[in-house]
Amino acid sequence: MQPLQALGISADAERVYLDLVEHGTTGVEPEHKAVAELEAAGLVERSGGTLVACPPQLAMEALAERYTALARQSAAMLARVWNKTNDTYLEVLPSYSAGRAVLDRVQTDARTRVRALSVGNLGPDGHKIVEGLFDALARGVAYQVIYGTHVLRDPEALRMVQRCVDAGEQARVFPHVSMNLTIVDDRWALLTARSDEDIAAVVVHRSPLLTGFVGIFDAYWRMAVPITAGTETAPAGDTPSRDTQRLLTYLSAGLTDEAIAREFGVSERTVARRISRLQEILGAQTRFQLGVQASRHGWL
Repeated sequence: MQPLQALGISADAERVYLDLVEHGTTGVEPEHKAVAELEAAGLVERSGGTLVACPPQLAMEALAERYTALARQSAAMLARVWNKTNDTYLEVLPSYSAGRAVLDRVQTDARTRVRALSVGNLGPDGHKIVEGLFDALARGVAYQVIYGTHVLRDPEALRMVQRCVDAGEQARVFPHVSMNLTIVDDRWALLTARSDEDIAAVVVHRSPLLTGFVGIFDAYWRMAVPITAGTETAPAGDTPSRDTQRLLTYLSAGLTDEAIAREFGVSERTVARRISRLQEILGAQTRFQLGVQASRHGWL
């Protein structure tokens, strides 16, 4: 990283400043435009006809504040221009049924790819596969779906997910998925969320917000664990001991090895060995995968 160039200082000026800091001298004349640039930024000063480097902390903080203020002003100005010349890219849907109708339309509107975060059906219908999903898969639309870990604890939900995976859907699981988000070909997205008895649904068209949702999905996808074809919910052998269930519960709650060791009254090394052993038993390569496998087998 070029620390000064990152804040708008030219490459020549940065080189002059680093020469002064490291060697106490520079090969450029005091009248050089790079020197004037550094003086304006408060990074050098003249002393007895020679150039002296100034400490960078205060100068850089002041420069950063100026750029922050300019960025805010520019963002506000561009937003005003955008709002005058563009239609809104948000559509707030009036009801759950309207959101459901849009979700069913996804399958016929999608051309190449659908990406989704899923907490399941938010309405009163119970478990349901969206209309037209299998037809869309059959005509070559790629589906990538991330489910919340609750699907692993619900046999009916897991069976439905398994049907979709067997039909060609790429499915993964991740804890704490808190909203339904469906992105269609990077052209538009449907966002639905529930709070108490209220359900909100919004359609987002091409915009910085849509780009942000794509980034959120991609980040979840990289961290999520795949659900493969043929996944079963059968137990992985003997019923776990109470200590094993406690250990898995503490891991799911996010406790550190140190905190778990205190709870059990053992060393951190002992805790690490027990976790490694559980990973071997359940075929998990990471601790998150361990939690997923434990949920699949009813150990949590």
